[in-house]
Amino acid sequence: MTFQFPRTLAVATALALTIGAADARELRVSSFEPQQGFFSQTLQAWIDQITPELSDQTSLRLYPGGILGAPPAQADLVRAGAADIAFVVPTYTAGLFPMTGVAEIPGLIDQSATGTEILNTLLEEGALGDEYADYRVLALFTTPGYRVFSAEPIAVPGDMAGLRLRSPSAFGASVLEMMGASGVPIPAPQVYENIERNVVSGAAWTIDAYRTFRLNEVAPNITATRLIASPLAILMNRAAYDSLPEEDRAVFDAHTGRVLAEWIAERVDATEAAIETELRDAGEVTFVDLDEAGTAAWQAALSGAADAWLAGQQGDSAAAVLERAREVAAQE
Repeated sequence: MTFQFPRTLAVATALALTIGAADARELRVSSFEPQQGFFSQTLQAWIDQITPELSDQTSLRLYPGGILGAPPAQADLVRAGAADIAFVVPTYTAGLFPMTGVAEIPGLIDQSATGTEILNTLLEEGALGDEYADYRVLALFTTPGYRVFSAEPIAVPGDMAGLRLRSPSAFGASVLEMMGASGVPIPAPQVYENIERNVVSGAAWTIDAYRTFRLNEVAPNITATRLIASPLAILMNRAAYDSLPEEDRAVFDAHTGRVLAEWIAERVDATEAAIETELRDAGEVTFVDLDEAGTAAWQAALSGAADAWLAGQQGDSAAAVLERAREVAAQE
């Protein structure tokens, strides 16, 4: 004898399954880095961490390698809802996050932990104004201070004169110009070939990116000064967050904000230190280390950077933001 569902029960079951499927939500998490890139891996680790705590109605999926959009488009993708969450470099979008750009001032940030404390303090105190009004900020942090990677050794600021170097932002280019170099905006995946073809002589960047994009093969010299740091963010579409079930919003709240930012900063600094140790031990690249006089020379060459940043800002809040950032940095 074959058992058959009563028709009404079958219809009700199908309807329940349909409703459940319709209510389920896959959140699209965008990263412009390749899948093996540090921040793509970090995002995936965070996804793996919170997924077991989410309800069956919510899941997250990483879209790495710029599948959803180019690096400068990430903030707009989130605001438009084309991505629910994205890894964003605020300074890639000129004028959108001006006060966040205080992180770029040379001498302010050495490690990610310092920059992360600065930006989170400014955010919590309202000093960043309405820069993130269109988003839910899941994490706000920074890179360590950038090193200089070059085809030929650079020991003193004067060695930069006439060089063309990859720059991460418009302000970063102005910092390079203070030392007689020219900043060239080049997407991360194209830096290697541009150095190889002598379009640029090197890059101001992080050691992690140096390894990810194999720049040791074309720029085997690392000047151990610290230039700008880049502010970084993980931003979420506000409507996407608001649409989550209450229990899932609680999971996000518990695993974002300072908690996530400081966790990422710890990973960033530990990775940076480990890569530097590996590179030094391998002996395949040349570190141009600075003595006291060398450090003073770089500081002198960059002494006008803070005033240059202030001159590029509109309104009266920039000076107060810079002062507060310096106070926080001094406490770290």
